[in-house]
Amino acid sequence: MAALTENPTAAVGQVSADGQFRWDGQQWVPIPRGSREPTPWTRPMQLAAAAFFTVQALYSVIVSVIFINRDSMLRVMRAQGTTIPQGSDFDTVLNISIFIALAFVIVIAILELVAALGSYLGWRWMFWVALVLFALGGIGALTNLGTFAHPDTSPIPVGAVAISELFAIVSVAMFVWLLIGVIRFGPWAMKRPGT
Repeated sequence: MAALTENPTAAVGQVSADGQFRWDGQQWVPIPRGSREPTPWTRPMQLAAAAFFTVQALYSVIVSVIFINRDSMLRVMRAQGTTIPQGSDFDTVLNISIFIALAFVIVIAILELVAALGSYLGWRWMFWVALVLFALGGIGALTNLGTFAHPDTSPIPVGAVAISELFAIVSVAMFVWLLIGVIRFGPWAMKRPGT
């Protein structure tokens, strides 16, 4: 600590050589453990993730509410050759299918909106959630290809699936950006003080 006090001309905010103290203008103050400083990538990365999750959540809910209905699900069930269990009412199975599909989309949309909020606010732990969500979203780039091959097996029209494919490709790009950021700097591309 004596070596630190020998440099009173240090600029305010300067980090000590060992990265454990910051000069406040009068003394060396310990830097809290686990502290991170933003880089030029940090805020754009957080805002891009927040915008992506918000737009995708809204798009998926709107498209699902518009296109997942009795007629589209009936068409899909027939195209897939779905058999109804003995003693079951077809309308009941159809209604349960619609409910499950819409509930799934809404749950995913809520997760994405929470991820958007956490990304916007820069929660460090949300970085890992965002990374996983982008990886899972990128899988859609492959699953959508099956829908393009057999469009009658999806209640969503091909045009809407094409937009979903664009979301999936952007999701892969975001995943790669976040991965490079965490490898190069740390979560949300935030670096350790003094590095």
